Amino acid sequence: MSWDINHVVLVGRLTKDPELTYTQSGAAICKFSIAVNRSSGSSRGSTGDGEESANFFNIVAWNKTAEICNQYLSKGRQVAIDGRLQQRRWEGSDGVKRNTVEIVANNVQFFGPARGQSEQYDSQASAPIGDNARAGSGSSEAEAPLTVNEGGEERDPFLSELDDDEIPF
Repeated sequence: MSWDINHVVLVGRLTKDPELTYTQSGAAICKFSIAVNRSSGSSRGSTGDGEESANFFNIVAWNKTAEICNQYLSKGRQVAIDGRLQQRRWEGSDGVKRNTVEIVANNVQFFGPARGQSEQYDSQASAPIGDNARAGSGSSEAEAPLTVNEGGEERDPFLSELDDDEIPF
């Protein structure tokens, strides 16, 4: 018996502003690309003969995650993506068969300020979004990132399910 793994984790910067569209059934789709730096050679990021270059990856987010990505992401913003690879194949209008490989985002972590905000860190500026969130409300505390799942439910990722009585200190 064998099993396969399709899991991708990347941290990079958006190469352009995200594009939000909707399917005929009303599902939101946000597409954007990120550049991820890489070093080559033995120095790996240190000064020396190591050469730096970038890889570019197309990202697709769906539903509420897509809408939130469109709202808070912009060109140059750093973001972490946790997702899976997906290959799509289609035939173009010119009859040529085409395919692409993209990353379907399950969770997205925003770094730095949101679009139109100052460099000051706020709760929405570093908001991870994706599949693994539970219900809750947004926090107004300046340093509490939020997690948002595809259903749009927000939570503080540092809070657990424990009561105060269950904490050992």
